[in-house]
Amino acid sequence: MTNIFTINEVCESLEDGNWIESKDQSKDGIRLIQTGNIKSGYFEDNPHKVRYISEKTFNRLNCKEVFEGDILISRLPDPVGRGCILPKLENRSITAVDCAIAKVKKNLINDKYLLYFLQSPQYQFQVNQKVTGTTRSRISRTNLGKINVPVPSLQEQEKIVERLDKVIENIRNKVDKESNSIELYGKLYKSKLNQIFNNEFMGSGETKLGELSEIISGQSPKGEFINDS
Repeated sequence: MTNIFTINEVCESLEDGNWIESKDQSKDGIRLIQTGNIKSGYFEDNPHKVRYISEKTFNRLNCKEVFEGDILISRLPDPVGRGCILPKLENRSITAVDCAIAKVKKNLINDKYLLYFLQSPQYQFQVNQKVTGTTRSRISRTNLGKINVPVPSLQEQEKIVERLDKVIENIRNKVDKESNSIELYGKLYKSKLNQIFNNEFMGSGETKLGELSEIISGQSPKGEFINDS
């Protein structure tokens, strides 16, 4: 059975990062994770654009530290609402005010299951309905917390994650042999996410691995590929 919860309800906490101005930054110290580090489903570490604040500034501004395993969600484009799981970094870290810090209720939701959902068309559709701003689109933390998430049992979530991991591996093996690999990968990936999360929202129960994988040996589906910029 699949229940529908909001992001607020599946998280122990959902907080914004810290307001850090240029004058607050330093050459070393505690790392500032920026929206540019957050991609759709993964963390991009660019050593040439790393920013820091000092321990003194951290204490003065009463900053929130972020930790390995936290889910960071960018409230700015592109796309609005993209998220990643923070990997282990060398430095202690904080994040910018336009990044939401989500700490999930582990007795309710699998963090990787939620991460996959944050890449789905169903999620992005909801985000687009709540986006504001004329010069630059954004979603408020309040509205982000209202996004609905389909939540089956933890056991079923683990199965879904295992299936999606396998499908992604199969897709990567396929596109390695294709000349238009980036576009093909995006189309296949988006199709799989759309299929499985549509099933969950509709309460259709388990999706068999064969059903998830059938597209791998067939033609690529029509549609746009995922923008990871």
